[in-house]
Amino acid sequence: MRPASLPFPRCAALLAVLCATLAACTPPPPPPPPAPPPEPVDGTYRGTSTRFQADSRNCPHPGLVLLVVQNSRFQYHWSYGVYIDAAIAPDGTVQGSAPNFTLIGRRDGKRIEGDVTNGNCGLHYTVVKTAH
Repeated sequence: MRPASLPFPRCAALLAVLCATLAACTPPPPPPPPAPPPEPVDGTYRGTSTRFQADSRNCPHPGLVLLVVQNSRFQYHWSYGVYIDAAIAPDGTVQGSAPNFTLIGRRDGKRIEGDVTNGNCGLHYTVVKTAH
């Protein structure tokens, strides 16, 4: 061995020890940011309905839907003078009824989607929250 080559392995080993020491002193990464708070249920939802069943000429026409949710409750307007009372459970399940009517659905964040039927006529509705 040549005398001049001896310092390089020692420097490389010293450099490796120095790097390992510095890496051990590095603080851990910060925790992920907290999840955003859940969207409040109450508010105004707007959207549309489509017909999926029409066994009668008296079925309502599909169209624009407006739901005003207060205290996790709303009324679905079926036709003139006919409203279906509904409620949104904490797990997002939507259920409602009126004589001869059923309403089911699901709330996911700012969106509510479901079906309302009387056995002869059926509408599928989709609404999105537009105001608190």
